[in-house]
Amino acid sequence: MSSHSLCSSLANTPQKKNLDPTALSERDRVNLGAQPHDFTFRNYLAYILYSPLYLAGPIINFNDYISQTRHPLPSITLHRIIPYAIRFGACLLFMEVFLHHFYVVAIAKSHPDWSIYTPFQLSMLGYMNCHVLWLKLLLPWRFFRLWSLIDGIDPPENQVRCVSDSPSTLAFWRGWHRSFNRWILRYIYIPMGGSQSGSKFRSALNYASVFTFVALWHDINLNLLIWGWMVVFFVVPEVLARMAFPWRKWKDHPNQYRCLCCVGVIGNLFMMMAANLVGFVIGVDGLKEMVNGIVGSFGGRMFIMAVFPVLFVGAQTMFEWRESERRRGIDMKC
Repeated sequence: MSSHSLCSSLANTPQKKNLDPTALSERDRVNLGAQPHDFTFRNYLAYILYSPLYLAGPIINFNDYISQTRHPLPSITLHRIIPYAIRFGACLLFMEVFLHHFYVVAIAKSHPDWSIYTPFQLSMLGYMNCHVLWLKLLLPWRFFRLWSLIDGIDPPENQVRCVSDSPSTLAFWRGWHRSFNRWILRYIYIPMGGSQSGSKFRSALNYASVFTFVALWHDINLNLLIWGWMVVFFVVPEVLARMAFPWRKWKDHPNQYRCLCCVGVIGNLFMMMAANLVGFVIGVDGLKEMVNGIVGSFGGRMFIMAVFPVLFVGAQTMFEWRESERRRGIDMKC
């Protein structure tokens, strides 16, 4: 390390910035948490082999980890950990009850004859499989985060919203695997230029590169690669819609703008369900057969038309819930 960079690193310390090291925000812990003398082989091994987060837990930045080992956060208390453990137990119990009484996963994995199911049954198979996928990932992430909290380390929370509470494709990925999303932004997306790379084509290429990496990170699997590229493709309509209907032009008509956004949300919901079903549940062929079973008949098309107003009401509920959060000073960015 050069003398100039060393001086810069020493200047960017909590003490130099008059910050309390025991009450740093997550951003400050990530940017200022570790000093040059902390980058040792011993700390490296402790970080990468930290048991609660080693197998399948949330991802935590090295600087954040070092900061919390040196200065435990005041938010880690029994009054917070005990309710968290109770909620985890409730989620685990619900998963057991659901899998015992509803066979949607077994049906999807058995390569069934999709033609024997009605459009409503097929749509419920897809919808409930997405929820099982969400809960299946939530359980290990919550378990390992609970273990980490008990040990005195507070990693970022994954899946901060339910899969049925995601009106935006972009926000969905910020809330789904939140800790990994932050890692991707810091170490891959922003160094590649991010969305400020100078051209829309370059931004799209950055998105495609990032989600290709994410797909390969999960597993070397064709369905996952297709899932990653579908995600990039499905982000495009939302980006174009934001450009075509900017909020500043509709600020005098907030109710009309919300209704317009709800129409877009319906498309987002269908696209996100399709991508996740391909990547993690039934693959491309299974999705084709399921979609054909739903829209391949007159009754199925009428069913889809009946679903639209239901989803529209659901989208309105999502937006209103976020408005209530803002009134309480909560902004989860997703």
